[in-house]
Amino acid sequence: MEDVNGKVAFVTGGASGIGLGMTRAFLKAGMRVAIGDLQKDRIENAIAGLRTQFSEEDVLPIELDVQERSGLEDAANQIEARFGKVHVLCNNAGIGAGGPLHTVSPELWEKVISINLTSVFNGIQVFVPRMQKHGEGGHIVSTASMTGVIPIGGSGPYGVAKAGVAVMSEILR
Repeated sequence: MEDVNGKVAFVTGGASGIGLGMTRAFLKAGMRVAIGDLQKDRIENAIAGLRTQFSEEDVLPIELDVQERSGLEDAANQIEARFGKVHVLCNNAGIGAGGPLHTVSPELWEKVISINLTSVFNGIQVFVPRMQKHGEGGHIVSTASMTGVIPIGGSGPYGVAKAGVAVMSEILR
């Protein structure tokens, strides 16, 4: 996709950090962007900041929990209703939590794997068929980490999840 002007991106975790940086870059390039985030106040703050530089018509805020596949389906439907199609999916939502594997609680393990890994799988499953259907091409960008490539002691579920994201990304090539 050489010319991204007028194309549509969906960025999970798009209201802060790396996700907000991606959102700004896409808007600067002339794209329309849907921002998905769990925290409504963070979305509102991001929108307020973006409003000073970009048209509010080019940004769609979506409050969602990426752990819920149905939330991603709803987001896809909202984006298509507002902008028509999605050309770029950024699986960026994540949490940083680790510790030695033998000390991590099962609850923390499940939460980190769900947010950092399973949500990426669900995003791929929800958005790739839609991209294939519209036929204009598309890209999947999934935020991994060097911790997923070079194991670091104490990274626990975070490192495992990010390794999975890196492998999923390679499989999609």
